[in-house]
Amino acid sequence: MIYFLAATSAFFLSFALTLITIQLGYRFNLLSKPRKRDIHKKPVPRIGGVAIFTSFLLVSLVYFLLIHPDYRLSNFLSSGVDKQLIGIWFGGVIITSSMLLDDIFGLRAWQKFIFQFAAVVSVIASGIGIDHLANPFGDALNLNSVYLPIINYKGITYHFSLWSDILTLIWMIGMMNVINFVDGIDGLASGLSVIASATIFFVAIGSGQPALALLAIILVGSSLGFLSLNYPPAKIFMGDSGSMFLGFMLGVMPLLSGGKLATAFLVLGFPILDGLIVAGGRLLRGQNPFNTPDKTHLHHRFISAGFSRRKALWSMWLIAAAFAWVALRSNTLQKIEAFVALIILLVVMIQILNYRAKKNKA
Repeated sequence: MIYFLAATSAFFLSFALTLITIQLGYRFNLLSKPRKRDIHKKPVPRIGGVAIFTSFLLVSLVYFLLIHPDYRLSNFLSSGVDKQLIGIWFGGVIITSSMLLDDIFGLRAWQKFIFQFAAVVSVIASGIGIDHLANPFGDALNLNSVYLPIINYKGITYHFSLWSDILTLIWMIGMMNVINFVDGIDGLASGLSVIASATIFFVAIGSGQPALALLAIILVGSSLGFLSLNYPPAKIFMGDSGSMFLGFMLGVMPLLSGGKLATAFLVLGFPILDGLIVAGGRLLRGQNPFNTPDKTHLHHRFISAGFSRRKALWSMWLIAAAFAWVALRSNTLQKIEAFVALIILLVVMIQILNYRAKKNKA
């Protein structure tokens, strides 16, 4: 019942805040105007990420501090607040507020990277990180073998763990940019976040982690509340403030579940692979892999092949949901095998979509 109430609270609050954000977007002209490569044809408010984050933050504060203070992710600081939750909340504030500035004023790539770096550092400082990598053929690989003490605060020693911290930075910044990459068609980023968060929820329930389950189901509710107004034709876009926050959360939650990176890779496999293919293609063409506008993303390929926005959206949702189901029922080796199958599926799909696109132009 606690999970249902948390999800419902987050949904309705997110929905209400999204309605307010739509009005603010029009009032202050915070609109995404159509460009040549864009799918939408008229100006749409672009600051919906504020609604997603505010809903998530308020509901999680209420449930973790007032209703269920016994639900813990980690040890307590002297203030009585879970230090890992502090790291997540603070990191969320950093990434959402900074990317809101990007949505309104525009930031350079290096400026956005600095804020992404700061958000991840707040998470690492709270004790969250990739401590090991599972090995289906033997013992797990320990990533904390090389570390240096940095500071001691109230009896807690903070270390720089060379391999763990570097890999955590790469993973989380990568996830933020992956979700940002796929936010090019109405409902895709928010829908994928619902699927991924729901998967993490079931993983947490199965492994006896009620705090993580609560965190994940609140994100499901917040994303669904926004999705109800972001479904095509969208009344609002989440902007970088939304996509980066969702990527931030989808990066950190698998770490809380005990480093379930294989699960995350499988659930979000096609946006991850799509992002790598697009970035790789841009690099081969001598272009900036992050900020070069083009129509090479998978969702653009669906549209070029003649799919409507809704059919393209549902196709990608169903692929993600199918592999999420596989992830929930597989061990590490089976997940690796499924990820290889996903790579083959994506390559075949791109070839078919390219063929249909050329046929449509002929």
